[in-house]
Amino acid sequence: MNRTREATGENPNLSSEVQSLKEKLDEHSKQLEQSAEKLSQLQSESTVLRDQNQARNTAGNKKRRFNTQVRPMGNSNNPNSGEGATDPPPASGIAGATREGAENPRVHNLEESDSEPEYDKETPEKISATESSMTTYLEQMFSKRFDAMQSMVERLPGVAPPNPKE
Repeated sequence: MNRTREATGENPNLSSEVQSLKEKLDEHSKQLEQSAEKLSQLQSESTVLRDQNQARNTAGNKKRRFNTQVRPMGNSNNPNSGEGATDPPPASGIAGATREGAENPRVHNLEESDSEPEYDKETPEKISATESSMTTYLEQMFSKRFDAMQSMVERLPGVAPPNPKE
């Protein structure tokens, strides 16, 4: 440091250069402080935004969890239910996808037809097999839906789980 004073005393150009370097150093120090403050501010904003995002994701997950789509049950007013004729389960896997007011064309055709229905021409083994497969299908669908409803009830706040002994 003493050398710098001696050198600046001897050469005025050096003193002005040292002075300008000191000014630049001060400017850079101020910029560094401002950048550090800005970084700190951005980090705190980032933390706040991260917390808000996490809260929104949690709320969205809760909303999505209860936004389960329930398919309508099939029509229970089937006129052929006691006669042993049943429709096979729909290929798409959706049971009873008919809407209110829409007629089932197969049932409608059987009611209007004066000729002998096709299911009477089937052998008793085919009818029995069809009934058995339909029963199995309906039991599986009932079990799935019952399990889904039970899990939704268990997730409701303040609802005690069902007693399995009942």
